[in-house]
Amino acid sequence: MNAIVPSNQALSQPVTPDTDVMTHTEFLSSILRTVRASGAAVALEQLRTDRPAFHVAADSGVTAYHDTRAVFYVWAIDRLVMGGLSDFGVLWHPLVDSRSPLVWWSGATLATPAAAEHFVAAELARPTEPQPVEPLSLIGV
Repeated sequence: MNAIVPSNQALSQPVTPDTDVMTHTEFLSSILRTVRASGAAVALEQLRTDRPAFHVAADSGVTAYHDTRAVFYVWAIDRLVMGGLSDFGVLWHPLVDSRSPLVWWSGATLATPAAAEHFVAAELARPTEPQPVEPLSLIGV
């Protein structure tokens, strides 16, 4: 499986798990390319395998992989792609802003080790609102 790499061609080395830090735009671009080429399930599988450092913890400043946020961004990008947005439209959409997960989860929940290690269901959205979910082909459905 190919590693998810930053879209910036000036970076000649692939991002290695938890050692190199991806910017938010690089992270989103890597997901977007994979979703368009292979689908959301493959994008999430790659993220979980490669575990790129993309999220900076507010309390410690440490940058690491965060599974709940990864699932959120794959879900968000897949929704936007399925809605027909261009790459530019996806990358500039408010849904993929770094603060958007706070619409679905409290900061306290996202700061837990459990949320960083595995997907935690959204707690703040109403039942009638769209809920971030893992792609079905990855959860055995």
